Order: sequence, then C-alpha cells, then structure tokens
Amino acid sequence: MNLYHSYASINQKLARGIQLRYGEEEASVLPRASRQLRIPRIGVYAGTGTSHSWLWFVELFDRMSFHEVVFMTEDMVRDGVLEHLDVFAMSGGDTIRIAEELGQEGGRAIEAFIRGGGLYIGSCAGAYLPLKSSKQHLDRFNFVDIKIANLSKTRPEAKRMGRKASTSYGCDFVYHPVREDIRLRMTGKEPFIGFDTFLAPLYGGPSMVTSGDSEVLAYYDGFTEKTLFLVDESLAEETLLGKVAAARTAMGDGHLYLFGPHFEHPFFPIANHMVAAAIFWDMKKGRTGRSYSGSEFILEGPTKQKLVRDIKREISNSRIVAVGLEGAPVQWLIGCKIYEPEKIRVFLEAIWKRIKTLERSRRICAQPEACEVVVATASRVTHLLRQMKSRIDDYSDTQDLAGDLFDSLRRLTMVFLQIYFDSFWTQLDS
Repeated sequence: MNLYHSYASINQKLARGIQLRYGEEEASVLPRASRQLRIPRIGVYAGTGTSHSWLWFVELFDRMSFHEVVFMTEDMVRDGVLEHLDVFAMSGGDTIRIAEELGQEGGRAIEAFIRGGGLYIGSCAGAYLPLKSSKQHLDRFNFVDIKIANLSKTRPEAKRMGRKASTSYGCDFVYHPVREDIRLRMTGKEPFIGFDTFLAPLYGGPSMVTSGDSEVLAYYDGFTEKTLFLVDESLAEETLLGKVAAARTAMGDGHLYLFGPHFEHPFFPIANHMVAAAIFWDMKKGRTGRSYSGSEFILEGPTKQKLVRDIKREISNSRIVAVGLEGAPVQWLIGCKIYEPEKIRVFLEAIWKRIKTLERSRRICAQPEACEVVVATASRVTHLLRQMKSRIDDYSDTQDLAGDLFDSLRRLTMVFLQIYFDSFWTQLDS
C-alpha cells in the first residue's frame, strides 16, 4: 500500500465534494469510525526560533494533498488566526526562543485553540513546548503533565557532536542521547494501529514519562544500524528505551499529540501516516466544507509569468552560491542551535522543486503584498549569500550575516509556500 497515494486520493476526493467516511474503501487506510471525513485547515508554525524542520510538515502535507495550509508566525498566533484552523503543527527549533517570541499572549491563544476543540501536533521542540516547566518563557505554556527523561543536573559527557549533545535548561541540561533512526513500538491505541514497530528519526526531541492524564501511543523500543550515539550507549539505553516517544493528551474539547522523534520527516512513511491519521481522528469538529477564499487575488497571463520568472531567477542565483558554500569549514550558532552551510539549500530546494508547478499552472493565487515580499526577499537572500561567500573566501567572520540570512530564508520560504498551497485551489476550480 502506498500511504501517500492513499491519503492524496482521500483529500483530492474531499476537495471535489465527494463524501467519505471512516472505514469506506477509499478511506481504508484510516481506523474505522462512524464520522464523516472533511478537509482539515492546518496551521504550520514557522515563526522566530523554528529550524528548517517545519519544511518536513510541508513535504508531508504536499505529498498527501493536505493543501488547505496556513504558514504561521508568532504575530499571527497572537492575532487570533488559530481561531479559523482545525490543526496547529509545530516542529523543531529553539524551544525557549519560540516560547519567548510567542509570549504570554501566544500561549493563551494556543491554549484557547486546543480547549476549543483544536488539534495541536508537536514534534521535537514542538513537543517540549507544552510540557510542565517552571523555566522563564516556558512557564507560559504548562499544558501537559509530562516529565522529561533526558534532563540532568550535570552535563553528560559527549562522545561526539558536543555542541549538539546537550542544551542548557536553566540550571539543568537537556541532553540528546542519540541522533538519526530509532525504532518505536506502538501500544495499539487508536489512531495508531496497523503496525507493531516502525522507525522515526530523533534529532533532540524529548524522552517522556507520562502521568495518567495522557495516552501512550508509542515507546522507544530500540536502536538501528543508523543510530548515532552522542553519549555513552548505556546512558542512551537508560534514557530512551521503554520511555514514551509519542503521547496523546486531551485538553478541554481538543487534543495534543506530542512526538519526541520527527514523525513528519519525509523519509519515514509509516511515521508520516501516523501524523495524517491523527489529523483525521482528532481535528476540530464542526466546520464543513473548505474555507479558502482568494479569487480576488488570482494572477494569470503575463502578470503571473513575470512573478514566477522573477522568483525563479533569484532562487537559481541563490542555489549557485549556496552550492559553493557547502563543505566550507564554518558553522553558526543562532540561539542555541548550530547551523551549517548545508542547511541553506534545504530552504531553497523547498522552493525550487515547486516552481515548475507554478510555471505550468494557468493561474495562481497571490496577494499583491505577497508578490512584492517574495521577490524582494528572494533578492535579499541572493545578496546575503554573495556577501557570505566573499567573506568566507577572505577568511572573515560571517556570524552577523548568518542570523539575517536564515531569517530571510525562513520568511521567503513561508511566503512562497503560501502562494503555492493557495494556488492548489485555483487549479481545482478551473
């Protein structure tokens, strides 16, 4: 069974107004239930403090034709955009920076969204965020009574990748025992059914110990030949094996799904399936139909062609410079996260692989402000990359450029992807 094709078929039929229910042949990939399916409206958080991993949610949703997607900043969360969504997905990054930027107002907005029936999906940093904490900024969230097992009063000795092996957490340390693929074992609770074990990658997410308020969906079960140990193997076993990797918690009328590993990573189809199953199982109830409305911002003909051509030109230029940076002996500390030159092209390729779709499209949906922002920001990215390349060639420091570059890459990719996902509906309606 191709899980991506199955979900794409479900969502494309729903988008065309075909009614489907759990358990019917077209929806056989999902657990059986009596409810009717509908298109979910999903918010993907890409605000300040996030890493590149929110793009993994983009890949998953694009492959499975979840195209009613809004890309969220901290300002949008505080301004009430969550009220119009069914699902809020948050991936990795700097948890404390994310919490700081969202602030108390953002914390209240997320809590109200969940209590009002919304579904929160958090992986890695997104899983840490709602856990009980007395630490500054994180204490504004405190939604779920789950303890962190990978927490220590002393910093464990790092066997490799020392700067990625642990992070300060107030007076304590959150340490990361392993990276890469790890084996998980399901508990058989809906909607996580159909598989006994599966793989997902761990890049700093929590090992959890739950209270009676949360359902355990999966445990850390074992290591693989690709598992990379950052601390002593015996400490890694003690910290992870038998601990909770995925949990589901009710809060008011809504739910939180917290994943230690990145279930949304595009190389792990079974883990991706679990994300999609969770969305259909627990997304906000009540809304019918699709809520997209953007016909007044349709571009076609020469105007559309010029916009796509301008974006493509700048991304092409940026890709050329970015390739030349890869392999350079440099890395940047932004917040508490380490960035290497290879991360630059992750953002650029997310755009490049989708430009051809917009080129082939007869019409696209793009607000006038978005058109200006995407071209201007793409041009700025090219400029910053050329500056960075020149400095690296001269053995000069580039730390000041790195923060600006990655922030610009994040904003550019958000705006472009919003155009891309909104334009799906113009093809459907044409």
